[in-house]
Amino acid sequence: MSSGKNIKDKMNITVLTGFLGSGKTTLLQRLIIEAKEAGKKVAIVMNEFGSFDVDSQLLGEGVSSKSLLNGCICCSLKDDMEVVLHNLYQSEKPDLVIIEATGIAHPVEIVDACQNPTIVDKVHMPFIIGVMDGKRYIERDRYSNQTKHLMEEQMANAHVIVVNKSDELSHEEKEMLENHLNEIKHQPDVYFTNYSKIDQIIERDDAIINIEGKHSHHHGIQSIHYTFDGPIKMELLIRFLQQLPDSILRIKGFVKFQEEPDQTYLFQYAFGVPQYEPEMMNMPLTIVIIGETIDKAYLRNKLDMLNFT
Repeated sequence: MSSGKNIKDKMNITVLTGFLGSGKTTLLQRLIIEAKEAGKKVAIVMNEFGSFDVDSQLLGEGVSSKSLLNGCICCSLKDDMEVVLHNLYQSEKPDLVIIEATGIAHPVEIVDACQNPTIVDKVHMPFIIGVMDGKRYIERDRYSNQTKHLMEEQMANAHVIVVNKSDELSHEEKEMLENHLNEIKHQPDVYFTNYSKIDQIIERDDAIINIEGKHSHHHGIQSIHYTFDGPIKMELLIRFLQQLPDSILRIKGFVKFQEEPDQTYLFQYAFGVPQYEPEMMNMPLTIVIIGETIDKAYLRNKLDMLNFT
């Protein structure tokens, strides 16, 4: 059965997602100032493909900065993200970790990187802020289908959406954008602003999704983790996967099978396809399930059957 650390021991994580040039760094600076004024210990993780510099005068005392360069959290740097969060927890235990992702990162993958089985008991479910350039988003049809889809997915998985450069939008454009964003099923809060001038959005504790918390309002993505007592039957795991609803987006973790009880496998599941990779280290037999509108009671019941059969 899964077990976690005391909720007060976990680090809060805020993820800034949004397409290139949307204003994430400007919002990051404002969130840093706000958190420091509230007396919070803050750590910043910035992910870019190239080099960058964080204004040391802005950060000041009590704020550490970690850089993930020449790659993206949602693909080549996922393992680096896990290491950074683990090290932050062990060495600094900040109240808040703010992650500024690359402009081409997918929020589901960022959550996946933050919810690895090795760190899931050290962090809360990320609170996602989507940042957009309102005019550019309206004109997203001029981009490739892949880029357009990414821009839409970045907003569709956010708890809060910040629409920048709103003074450039006509009344009709603003109304059209509002109607479009209101179609997102979990109804994220939407702020129209300029230069990311938004205050205290990270204080909305009722909107933060905790992994094991009771205040789950189905805002965006949810997560559940489960630890097996020992090896399980592969046949039963396959049957479990076949019965999963489409709302389950990712599963990742470590398992052992009764057919080969001494071998640990890194298990991953996405888009209906499972993958198993032999793991040399004796890792905890924990899996993390990420999805939308998760029926936790149903999943735990099915996992118990796997665990105790």
